[in-house]
Amino acid sequence: MGASENALLEQEEELMGIHNITLTATKVTGKNEIVVTGHGGRSLGKGSGKHTFKFTIIDTTGKNVKFGSLRAADNCSTCPPKAGQPNTQIVLGPVDNNPSHGPRTAEFVDKNDNKPEMDVSYEWQFTCDDPGITVSSFDPIISNGGRV
Repeated sequence: MGASENALLEQEEELMGIHNITLTATKVTGKNEIVVTGHGGRSLGKGSGKHTFKFTIIDTTGKNVKFGSLRAADNCSTCPPKAGQPNTQIVLGPVDNNPSHGPRTAEFVDKNDNKPEMDVSYEWQFTCDDPGITVSSFDPIISNGGRV
């Protein structure tokens, strides 16, 4: 998908308040590392209310990459957010790591009810079946417009 198609998709998601984000887990050749990539940053409009972020992992590694923990921080423009920073905006939803249900999925809601505007940083951490492999985290920033 090109940059203009991504921009149109993000505008449509903004109006609906639902953001579908595909993450891809790829093994780094010659290393004991799996990298998780995707496009998870968003700009939420002022007064647009809550937004649901729905994630799906496409695992190309054969190592059973799963959602682990989620960490988030209000008023944070750095990735990943530091442990212990306050989070009032992101609320974890269902996580389904059962492969018999299809691709692994997870959700969270960004309440986007802050005032004034702020950046919100989040970080998904992942696990896999091989303890000798490190799986990278995924840690974009959301620009919350907040309430009017």
